[in-house]
Amino acid sequence: MFGAFRRCPASLSRVVPTPCLSSRILRTPLARPSNIISTSRSNVPRISVSAFHQTARWQEASAQTQSEETTEPARVEPAPATEFSELAMRGLVHDNVINTITKQMKLRTMTDVQSRTINEALSGSDIIAQAKTGTGKTLGFLVPVIQRIIQQNPALGERVRGYKRARPDDIKAIIISPTRELAEQIAVEAQKVVAGTGIVVQTAVGGTQKNMMLRKTQREGCHILVGTPGRLVDIFSDPYSGIKAPQLNALVMDEADRLLDQGFTREIDELKTHLPDPEEVDRQTLMFSATVPREVVALVRATLKPGFHFARCINEEEEPTHHRVPQKVVNLAGFENTMPALYELVLRETQAAKETGRPFKAIVYYNSTAEVKLASSAFYKLSGGFKRDKKLHGLNAFEIHSKLTQGQRTKSSDSFRLAKSAILFSSDVTARGMDFPNVTHVIQIGLPRDRDTYIHRIGRTGRAGKEGEGWLFAVPVEHREVSRRLNRLPLTTDSSLETASLDMTTESEVPEHVSGILQEVSGAFKKVYPDELEAAFQGLFGGYQWYSNKHELIEAANKLAEFGWGMEQPPPVPSSVWNSGGGRRGFGGRGGFGRQGGSDRGQGFGGRRDFGARGGSGGRGGFGDRGGFGGRRDSGERGGSRGRGDFGDRGDFGGRPRERRSNSFAY
Repeated sequence: MFGAFRRCPASLSRVVPTPCLSSRILRTPLARPSNIISTSRSNVPRISVSAFHQTARWQEASAQTQSEETTEPARVEPAPATEFSELAMRGLVHDNVINTITKQMKLRTMTDVQSRTINEALSGSDIIAQAKTGTGKTLGFLVPVIQRIIQQNPALGERVRGYKRARPDDIKAIIISPTRELAEQIAVEAQKVVAGTGIVVQTAVGGTQKNMMLRKTQREGCHILVGTPGRLVDIFSDPYSGIKAPQLNALVMDEADRLLDQGFTREIDELKTHLPDPEEVDRQTLMFSATVPREVVALVRATLKPGFHFARCINEEEEPTHHRVPQKVVNLAGFENTMPALYELVLRETQAAKETGRPFKAIVYYNSTAEVKLASSAFYKLSGGFKRDKKLHGLNAFEIHSKLTQGQRTKSSDSFRLAKSAILFSSDVTARGMDFPNVTHVIQIGLPRDRDTYIHRIGRTGRAGKEGEGWLFAVPVEHREVSRRLNRLPLTTDSSLETASLDMTTESEVPEHVSGILQEVSGAFKKVYPDELEAAFQGLFGGYQWYSNKHELIEAANKLAEFGWGMEQPPPVPSSVWNSGGGRRGFGGRGGFGRQGGSDRGQGFGGRRDFGARGGSGGRGGFGDRGGFGGRRDSGERGGSRGRGDFGDRGDFGGRPRERRSNSFAY
């Protein structure tokens, strides 16, 4: 009978009002009165009186009992806590944990998701919470998990003098995250919360040396392990690691929908085989997800105990970020206009920030790793590095993508997170789950691979009620696709950037300040290593497998190399361009394109691209004189279509003497 009362709805898609809480609201750790038992007990004398005892004495006793029941005041259940300090006052969470949150982290009031999950989770229920990123859900699962560990071992609630010590097989909680960056972010937050306790937190993510992590865990021990699915399976399946969780009492899956989207179902199932049977060792499971599709529902039913609590923390009446944040489309004249237009926008917004006092903090998304690296290098040159005579001096620029080591990615994300004004050049590794406070601009260079990617990128700004704006730079080959792929989004065309619509393939008179931007950009690319340019050129094609007119695409890319970067000869087009069909083959040379003489690759950019005639600012010499450094030719995380990963084995360049080469069709 009790199981029937605790049974959850069969479908999680059922709408649950936002202010709704489970009837099993958290109570103070006193004995709970049972309405069922008290009702049964009070009915016994009434039944006895009416059935067997009709004397006046028993009737009087019956009336007196009923009178007492009528006058007895109803018990008022305490409302769920909304302030962190209330959790300590009610004796629900250890004082040291709350003191850290309120005094060190300066947090007072819980967010909606924190109030609804912490209160319920402290009662021991399994939870599936639907909540957006940036709503404070990390504390929503950290607080009950930490309190559960302290409740099992009260000694861990006290501050430890010196170094904390634990055993590597004493893991009490595992937190699973879909990405390294998010796992690192959760671990940092957890270490802050447990600073006043004896609890030890460790991280297990890919991209780091496994042996180093094992030695650290074996030396320090672990109570809370935060990691990505693959590395967690790797560690627990290794019989020599010494890392075990025989008394695991909490399992957390953050971004559950993304875990399933990225194909981690097999790893999660395998990880469960290395954990104690929940029938033998009771554990609490907490699951957080921005969406609750059918796959997540199936995972919930297979993982959570009957009677779990579903906390819907998304207000359906609240306007989503991608509808609330202003979004502008800049229609570029060509690929070669991208960097001048981006530089012009950054100059304008940083100047406005100085005048208004509002910081400028932007994330610039590219669709390939090589493009991220090139943009970061160019902007470093534009800012002057350590020189103080540049317009962007003092504006820090960071880069983050999958080709960096985990240490480098962590350093970049932490530095950008703490910066008041900065630019982060990023691939899609930061598009979901990452919490960067006070981001004012999200700038997307090129059309993302799908609508969801665009929406998740936009979600990095306008968080927690803050203001923000989105920008999309689109080249002519994307103009039609923008309206099709991003339909019903509040996109408005912006034509305020003068360099965006400028025809850079012909000489013309332009205003002096525009000429200055063009010269600064060309000067920056002059200082970039040639191999970075070649890698970015080849990586560019990965996101355009959907575009059928390969002739037009190649001509547009050639213009980028020639007029945008100042290269005398465009790099070779990767053979993977033809994998998705479209266009014709049957051309001379490797992959259908002319080969390049081997004598000129180390001589820099060669020929001249004079911008001097523009605005009368005087002639400018060639771009050359920097040699290459043997960079990687990869497209990185180019999304969506075939040909992901590294583009392009270049062919031999021997054979013909130096000549002007163009990637084009031979008719």
